[in-house]
Amino acid sequence: MPTLRNARISISIDESTGALTSLRDLKFGDELLQHAGAVDGRAPVRIVCLDSTGNRVEFAPASVTSVSSTDTRLQVEHGTCRATSGGNHEVSIACTWSIEAAPPATSESVWRVRLENRTDDLNVIEVMFPVLRGIAIGGRCENSVLVFPHHAGERIKDPVRAMTSKRYMEFWRGATVREANGVYAREMNYCGLASMMWMDLYTEDEGTARGIYTGSHDPTFVLTGIRSETGGPESPWMGLAFRKHVPVRPGCAWESSPYSVALHDGDWRWGALHYRSWILHHIEMPVTPEHLAYDSALCPRYDLKNGGVVLHKYSEIPEMFDQALQEGIDHLFISAWNRSGFDTDYPEYVPDMELGSSWELAEGCRSIRQRNGKCSFYINVRLFDLESDYYERLGKHWALKDYRGDIYRESYGPRSFAVLCPGSSQWRKWAVDTASWMSKAFGAQGIYLDQLGSADPFPCYDESHSHTVGGGHHHGLYNHGYLKMIREVRDRISEIDPHSFMMIENCGDIYSQYLYANLTWNGAAYDEFFDMYKYTFPEFIQINMVNPRRVDDPDERGAWFYRDMSRAFVLGSVFWSELGDRFEKGDERLLDYFRTALRLRRQAAPFIARGVYRYTDGMDFIDDNSSERSPEPFWRDGAKPATSEVDWAALPFSEVTQITASRWELPRDGALILMSNPQQVEGKHIRVRALGSEQWRMESEMLLLQRELGGAGRDRDITVDGDYGAVLKIPKARLSFAALLPKVER
Repeated sequence: MPTLRNARISISIDESTGALTSLRDLKFGDELLQHAGAVDGRAPVRIVCLDSTGNRVEFAPASVTSVSSTDTRLQVEHGTCRATSGGNHEVSIACTWSIEAAPPATSESVWRVRLENRTDDLNVIEVMFPVLRGIAIGGRCENSVLVFPHHAGERIKDPVRAMTSKRYMEFWRGATVREANGVYAREMNYCGLASMMWMDLYTEDEGTARGIYTGSHDPTFVLTGIRSETGGPESPWMGLAFRKHVPVRPGCAWESSPYSVALHDGDWRWGALHYRSWILHHIEMPVTPEHLAYDSALCPRYDLKNGGVVLHKYSEIPEMFDQALQEGIDHLFISAWNRSGFDTDYPEYVPDMELGSSWELAEGCRSIRQRNGKCSFYINVRLFDLESDYYERLGKHWALKDYRGDIYRESYGPRSFAVLCPGSSQWRKWAVDTASWMSKAFGAQGIYLDQLGSADPFPCYDESHSHTVGGGHHHGLYNHGYLKMIREVRDRISEIDPHSFMMIENCGDIYSQYLYANLTWNGAAYDEFFDMYKYTFPEFIQINMVNPRRVDDPDERGAWFYRDMSRAFVLGSVFWSELGDRFEKGDERLLDYFRTALRLRRQAAPFIARGVYRYTDGMDFIDDNSSERSPEPFWRDGAKPATSEVDWAALPFSEVTQITASRWELPRDGALILMSNPQQVEGKHIRVRALGSEQWRMESEMLLLQRELGGAGRDRDITVDGDYGAVLKIPKARLSFAALLPKVER
């Protein structure tokens, strides 16, 4: 049985079929391929073609024609491929794939695949590789955790059961689908709905953390499906795969960029750093200018015209800014300003006559800038309203087309939209010109591109669009179109105003390099884990929503608010707070809390701006971080009796039931700790250790600056102990921060 190995990983295949038969962690003696039947006797490649009638057909490599094997490299050749359903029909698509074990000191294997389309009538449109099925890590599957790059990240505990639950099967966007072969699959396209091209499945079974990383290290950045699979509770295995949307026409060949499959010690952080070490060769990290780096909040206003109702007019913009300024916010974000208002008549981005004149809109923005404020505008760069007068003449031509030639359609509220193709040069020019006009005519300092990093990316088969490679049409260049759009907007508006900046909804690594910030969110019921994106890219600023949510139950509404505030503070995010219509009557206590939290966030801003987010690296809870108290008094007024019927256990409220904290690396070996103690538990401590053995000298003194919610603070000297660390008492305050500064910082 052909096998390759290095010091950590051993991989074996069946020499007749190419199916994986073993994936072993040599350090722990673990067999990860515990459910070998899940591979279905096939090589780890799936190929989707369009046949002569335009129908999709999936193939897998047929019998192996040759294998070349050494201790550190396997290469497998298949002369033909066979349909995965509907008989044993073989086609002349040759497939060669290889695995190479990285140097012995590493734990990585590198995978590649090459196709030759020798048919006359099949067009390859998708290649899925490597398809790793049947994985179980550790002794108990319920102890495994999947870290998945949906938006800014998810951490899914017991993914076998979670992915097959009603909650995941009924998600509006990003749902699990049970496929015809019985596999439960959850697949999201990069770059947009998925923000990065890596996943990590790990376990802390028996007290030892270890995991498997998979990543697509593809500098072409084509449209890529990030796919997780499971057999479900009755067959508790996991699967990980990537799908490339690439064309391989008859007579043509295609070779992939490398994929990384690695076994590692520790949790998901190993994967984050491994992916980062690769992608830093292909993207640049932004340098945030000082006029933005210290910002702690922005105030969005979606309440100009919404649902066809005029709520506020352009002439009220100065008053809106005054309200924000009174709360310590100097950045006003204007949405619902366009013709017919929010989520209507896109992309007709012209002022709405009922809201006032273009002059009034420009004057409102000018008044903000005269007071050293920042004014940003919302435009959606993905949708075209089907009811627009221009849809038939423009929208249809600019829209994405699937392989049948049909237009992708989506609905938001009562309106339906066509999804636009960023590879349409005409549409991209319109979007860039619109953003530039808003900067020049209205003085918009910030441009926010809605849905760009948030909604589904799709392949486009419209050959009249400009997504081509080497003169040939390429349906997988969605990401390239948006990269061009972002760069063109950035270059144009920075010529108009050197202090201009850009933001997008949600995130994507290749997009964030050009932005000031990303509005990150997933949705209430997801296993949100924004730390995944933040730890991989500390340089990318996140904005998190901290408005009271539109929840009728006051207890649940309060719980969500405090949870969102806690998470945003500990993550060092910029607060997104709608002061216009989200703090309602009865929310006075929440608004007061927001005000005090924002004051504390502004005090921490100089440290956050200079710091590097390190999650909990070098930091331990000495007394654990749990609370024995019921969480409910936190969001109720005193001893008010319970009236809610909410199932608290089903909601993700750990941030309001547990102490949480993050560690930031400061210049000259300093450390910043952002803390949330929602239940105001006393007697808890955090031990902060040096990140490097030579950072802090034993018995040396450091300055400890502590600030708490409500204004309390203290400065004192603290001595580094014999284990190169220091113990900090967690304040009783619900939010606080501590800065540890070597004496040279004074």
